Amino acid sequence: MNRICCLSMNHKRASVDILEQFRVNPEDMLPFMQNGSEIYALNTCNRTEVYWINIDDSTIVEMLSHITGIENKLILELSEVFRGREAVEHLFVVAAGLDSLVIGEPQILGQIKDAYRAAVASATSSTLMNKVLHRTFRTAKRIRTETDIGRYPVSIASEAVELATHIFGDIKKSKALIIGAGDMASIAGKRLKERGSTNLSVINRTHKRACDLAAELGGIPKPFDCLMDELTLSDIVICSTGSSDPIISNPIMENVMRARRNSPIILIDIALPRDIDPDVGRLYNCYLYDIDSLKSIVNRHITSRELQAEKAREIIEYELGVLGKWFTSLDANTTIKDLFNLMEDTIEHLLSDMNVSEQEREKMEQSLRLSLKRLLHRPVSFLKEHPSVKHIDTVRRIFQLDENNQDRHKRQ
Repeated sequence: MNRICCLSMNHKRASVDILEQFRVNPEDMLPFMQNGSEIYALNTCNRTEVYWINIDDSTIVEMLSHITGIENKLILELSEVFRGREAVEHLFVVAAGLDSLVIGEPQILGQIKDAYRAAVASATSSTLMNKVLHRTFRTAKRIRTETDIGRYPVSIASEAVELATHIFGDIKKSKALIIGAGDMASIAGKRLKERGSTNLSVINRTHKRACDLAAELGGIPKPFDCLMDELTLSDIVICSTGSSDPIISNPIMENVMRARRNSPIILIDIALPRDIDPDVGRLYNCYLYDIDSLKSIVNRHITSRELQAEKAREIIEYELGVLGKWFTSLDANTTIKDLFNLMEDTIEHLLSDMNVSEQEREKMEQSLRLSLKRLLHRPVSFLKEHPSVKHIDTVRRIFQLDENNQDRHKRQ
């Protein structure tokens, strides 16, 4: 695992302004790759991370500076750098939601999978990174099923609704507006419905998606050109679109507030980049909250989540050990040795169920060993001639060496 490195910029050190600017796409990184290198980039609402193999650190920082326009010095100042086992452990922790603004947040795993698909499509991820990410998915799944950390799923979107509920109290009489129809908007809408909201509208640039989400929530879809009218009528507004520019500007809200006669409105912006101009929060009776504002309320039920987090870290530790053994095995001689160990285990397993004399057992053992050695001659010869990581991994997968090793450990 020593080959893997990670640079992480997240909500712990960087402001929303910087995180909005610090975004990386797989295709942006292709010009910086070289033979044998791999890169994986993860962008979420509160972090951007880059994992790489076989590239100099200085090249990575230069690449990120070139892509984002942020100076090298500031990138290093606002980021954490992890190497080897720590880098993989950090990815496992992130995938499990243990490093999220809200501990146990489930949406992060889907975002990691989406980023992996993008990396594969852009050919920036190969054998080593693929193995790490698939182990990441397995680890996160185990944590979800073997701990209670996901029993009460909490996300930034649901916390946004909790904030509105805290301010308004009973939101059954409040009109709510959701702008956007993606995952975060859907979560916010479901949470509003759970909290008793019965007067709900959905606006999205693609009207069909607004219709789909509104039907799911029992709300009313509205065309995007009704935005000002809906803002005028709504008490609670939750924004989560994929727009690169704010969709609610200060002039728009000035007109809205005049039409509302300055009656109070809560605007919760959980998008990144932001959907609402920050100056909107300065308007009278216009209460604006963004991701930074939500940091003060996301520690609810923190004690129980941290107890579950300890169980999750035990799983992470185990899975790191399994992955570490795989990395150690990425050597032709080690894999050849594992093939012959598999042969011996197979012989022992076959003979253990046979009720034969000692003499017959010896003959059968010799015959099995000779046959299996002949069978292994071809993959062994191939590995000696082609000892690349890709070929070693292929042989290990064909013969399920790592899975069998795990099974043997369990039996023992």
